[in-house]
Amino acid sequence: MKILALSGFVPEPICDTIRFTRYTGDRNISHYCGYASDFISQVLNDPAVDGAVFPKSCDSTRIMPSYLAGTGKFCYQLAVPSRRTPEAVRYFADQIRAYQAAVETHYGIRIDDIPQRIVLLNERNRRIRQTYDQLSSCSYEDYLQSLHSLMKLPLAQQQWPGSIRQQEPTGKRVFLVGSFLSCLQIARAVSEAGLTVVGDTLPESGRLLSAGPVDPAEDLYQAIAGNILSFRLSPTQNDFRPILTRDLSEMEEKKVRGVLFVTQKYCEPYDYLFAVYKKELDLRGIPAVKISLNHSEDPGKALLLLEAFADALKGGN
Repeated sequence: MKILALSGFVPEPICDTIRFTRYTGDRNISHYCGYASDFISQVLNDPAVDGAVFPKSCDSTRIMPSYLAGTGKFCYQLAVPSRRTPEAVRYFADQIRAYQAAVETHYGIRIDDIPQRIVLLNERNRRIRQTYDQLSSCSYEDYLQSLHSLMKLPLAQQQWPGSIRQQEPTGKRVFLVGSFLSCLQIARAVSEAGLTVVGDTLPESGRLLSAGPVDPAEDLYQAIAGNILSFRLSPTQNDFRPILTRDLSEMEEKKVRGVLFVTQKYCEPYDYLFAVYKKELDLRGIPAVKISLNHSEDPGKALLLLEAFADALKGGN
């Protein structure tokens, strides 16, 4: 089976999925979140993909089933709580159980290796975390490329590289905020502009690593649900104050001099967040630049924006 997964809300301990990163074919939807549109387009057009799993976490994802109906492919949507209460964890645990049952029924399989998968995930994330903690001395492009390559493989084959290409950090220390960063040209342009990424909130990076390990000795489904809901919050969960508090704390700790805010076309949660974010950053004298992308491969005006931002940013080498 080859199930394409959208978002870190999809529970990796249940079964292998292919994490959506980017789409190069014809795009089926306009005037719609570029990232979500590309996900739908790949599910519709890629014969190698026989299923899709995605959250019900924002307006774009809520209406995905209507686009995918009639494909004959496995299609499952997970309802994600916006709260982190014990009741929310129990609710999400039930959602995960139902997801597992749907996969087993559709593909005619039995899933009985969840504890073993949890051990593999904990070790994988621990090793990625070691790299993230040293991010300022790594090639950010290579770091993201390694993450994206990893998430397309079955879990048992996911081996984090022993080292990421090193690079000399500059004084222009930046923090990157955004959804999944599909376009690696942007990561390359960050380095070429003389900026050093010291942290991020990306679902495949900072958000993924923000929770501790899952304890397989606990109730498996509640442990998985609690772990996912303890990630850095997504703007789709509509609780901006904890997002700001956590992000600003990391920025202060890492002596950040600027913020790169990357968002997708027609992505309202991130657009709303940027307005709140910008106000807080202005109060702290931290400049920010917003980069809006049309689709998953679009570098847009990012290259010029990053060059201008780097020139204006204080810090030097």
